[in-house]
Amino acid sequence: MRRTLIAFFVIALIFPVSALASQNIFYYFDNAYGLNSLKKNYKKIDVVAPQIYEVGYDLEVSKPKSKKILKEADKKNVSVMPLIVNDDFSKVLMSDILINNKAQDKIIDFMIKEAEKYDYIGWQFDFENINHLDRDLYTAFVKKTYPRLKEEGLQFSVAVVVRSTDYNINDKNQDWSGAYDYKELSKNSDFLSLMTYDDPNSIGPVASLPYVNRILDYMLTQAPAEKLSLGIPFYCWQWQNGVRAGATTYKLAQKNYKKGKNRDRDFDPVLGAEKFEFTKGRADFVIWCDNDESLEIKEEIIKNKGLAGFSAWALGQEDPAIWRYLGK
Repeated sequence: MRRTLIAFFVIALIFPVSALASQNIFYYFDNAYGLNSLKKNYKKIDVVAPQIYEVGYDLEVSKPKSKKILKEADKKNVSVMPLIVNDDFSKVLMSDILINNKAQDKIIDFMIKEAEKYDYIGWQFDFENINHLDRDLYTAFVKKTYPRLKEEGLQFSVAVVVRSTDYNINDKNQDWSGAYDYKELSKNSDFLSLMTYDDPNSIGPVASLPYVNRILDYMLTQAPAEKLSLGIPFYCWQWQNGVRAGATTYKLAQKNYKKGKNRDRDFDPVLGAEKFEFTKGRADFVIWCDNDESLEIKEEIIKNKGLAGFSAWALGQEDPAIWRYLGK
């Protein structure tokens, strides 16, 4: 697999990145549904990206939290690009990492050795809840990591919390997007995975089409299209009496809908999501899910805008019909 990846970089030097096939990434966290989804649908998965490594408070990278997905991916010959995260998405821990060059070097060394051990095609940084004042330090960490991994023939990508306007560092209302310098991060990585899940101001879907298009309009001013992978949510949002009650899977949304009364189910082409409406007891429920139609619409956006592909969170939560669509 490593030879194939090296060949990829040779080709990339000869042909423009945009001329290469898009790469679809399927995230995974340790659960039986996600593992079973990989087993059933591996032929339609380009890359599986398991969230199994974290940097702890001792500034060391953990061993893989689970090896089930690694064994299955190896058995099915599916490419693996693991995520590396800060434990608990701790802001304080992230600051400790970013001011410690020795710790950063050890993290990079670990990534290289671990990739060799398990034959990974690369890594993705999924560091989140970074202090906005650490923005330049995070960019420097990414800049340091990219050439080291490229020397080893490894891909390197960065998951980023998105926004639709420039960020004002003096804004008192800080959010998780403030620490990402998209322009510099895209220059110093193979691509960015845009976490367009989820829209913090949504009163319906996790990532409606108007929201996604608004995000892309801005992000395309920050990075080349071929360096952007569109985030797609496989999970659903459930609303109860007009209040968001949490996330659920597509299968559970179907199950609860079938048990409900006064049922109505349709696809909203404007918002680009499926809507399940029903009552249960004295409560009114609305569940919004991305389904196969959503994926088809977003794939058309990816194609039209020349994006790198999609990054979907997460295996096991999806509408099973997406696999029929991807099999076309």
